[in-house]
Amino acid sequence: MVNLVEDWEVLEEYAGDKQGFYQVLGDGEAVEIRVAIGRLGFKKEFENKGEALLSRILSFCKFRKFIKVSENVRDEFFFK
Repeated sequence: MVNLVEDWEVLEEYAGDKQGFYQVLGDGEAVEIRVAIGRLGFKKEFENKGEALLSRILSFCKFRKFIKVSENVRDEFFFK
């Protein structure tokens, strides 16, 4: 389970040296970003890919070398 926080700055401060994961959903102009660090997470929808907070979050994730997740598969369906 991931506990969601509403304020991105809280997750930024919490990150410390922890490894994180992020995912970008949507292929149009509107996108949703999800970031997980430990048991805390942040998610937000953006109407425009050029929004400042989205750029800040993506830069943070890339700078910290967070792992980009492409999709999710339930454990029992991963291996056949």
